[in-house]
Amino acid sequence: MKKYSFIIALGMLLLIFFSCEEEKREKEMGVWDSGPITEYTVTPISGGAIIDYTIPNDPNIKYIMAEFERNGEFFTEKSSVYKNSLTIEGFHKVDVAKAKIYKVNKNEQKSQPISIEFEPLESVITVAQNSLNVKPGFGGVIASWLNPEETELGVNVLVEDSTDNYKLVVKDVFYSAQKQELHPFRDFETKETNLAIIIEDKWGNMSDTMKYTMTPLFETMIPKPYADFRSSIPYDNTSDLGAPRVMPALWDNIVNQSGHGWLTKPGNSGLSMTFDMKQVAQLSRIVIHGYHINSIYGQANITAFELWGIDKIDYDKLSDLPYWLDEFSVRGEHIHGVPPSTVLPDKTFKDDWEYLGYHEMERQKDVDAETQRYRAENGTEYTMPIGVKPVRYLRMFIREIAQSYPSSQNYWSMGEITFYGDNTMNPK
Repeated sequence: MKKYSFIIALGMLLLIFFSCEEEKREKEMGVWDSGPITEYTVTPISGGAIIDYTIPNDPNIKYIMAEFERNGEFFTEKSSVYKNSLTIEGFHKVDVAKAKIYKVNKNEQKSQPISIEFEPLESVITVAQNSLNVKPGFGGVIASWLNPEETELGVNVLVEDSTDNYKLVVKDVFYSAQKQELHPFRDFETKETNLAIIIEDKWGNMSDTMKYTMTPLFETMIPKPYADFRSSIPYDNTSDLGAPRVMPALWDNIVNQSGHGWLTKPGNSGLSMTFDMKQVAQLSRIVIHGYHINSIYGQANITAFELWGIDKIDYDKLSDLPYWLDEFSVRGEHIHGVPPSTVLPDKTFKDDWEYLGYHEMERQKDVDAETQRYRAENGTEYTMPIGVKPVRYLRMFIREIAQSYPSSQNYWSMGEITFYGDNTMNPK
């Protein structure tokens, strides 16, 4: 009992001590009788406002603070004395927003406030919702939207519950802060489907529920193995670094392994390679895994390429060497024996082959660690233009390696490549 009495007494003494210290500190601080900021402007922005001001020459000022209400809750936003502006964001469907702006001193005391009112411009959600376009895609739907403020948005795709058609459940969520986004939502059956999209922002605001009815296009993985067609096409890089780093490793379904895949032999001629899918298909997308475990930007991984395709090869043209030249490869001196000043013919293979787009990864600095890990495990997906002609042969030109201009060594690598599309129109 004596032990517990001692602990209680000690606790009371400490409480009295700290209370006295707090009282003493408040007396020493006194009252900060500081007037409000007097020189300021308010500029409405998407879903908020920027307050620019002049900070008085007072060494006691620690920061500037805004207090405001959003969605029924009170928030504060602070800005260092080394800045002359403060941004308030996150308003959605608000005609007039209000806030109080304070100076705060080093003792955390607030000055007298200024009260401001402003009319936010269209919120980031409203801009995204009004620009949203949804259309059928291979194996699902393709959605595109604008996000000029580059604020992270979550796009939720909902479908009817399997046991209750009146109830919607989330099927997929995609997060993006890209200024212009186009994203495929997959894993849908090829039948008429009712779905809905809701857009949310990082402040908890949500758009209206936008409903759609559409039929996704058929998509399947083009069966492996594919064929190496490089030796048949003039100026392709036909090198391999040597076993086990040979072309067939690109379609053995072994991914995200250390040192498993294919590499060119440094110094060999050519910046292109050609694949034979062995059947004609309307290509929908390509998935490429990086060489080495958890690697998409490093080593000599391809980070940008240009793609061309055709359904059948005109073998009579194989002897017409200039016809197969690519200007980028010529001017960059990537083809041995072809001077960079070589004049290309008026007609090249590009006049006959289907252009399947220029494809590149985002800059590494713009991709968070979680997304990089996901792509390392599942591959980086490149979506083909909608409505391209069916093809069988694909000629790929390397435009960037590890996000840098290809070196004269013509050295690049991949871990696995997989083609997807609709192969039902011509199974041969």
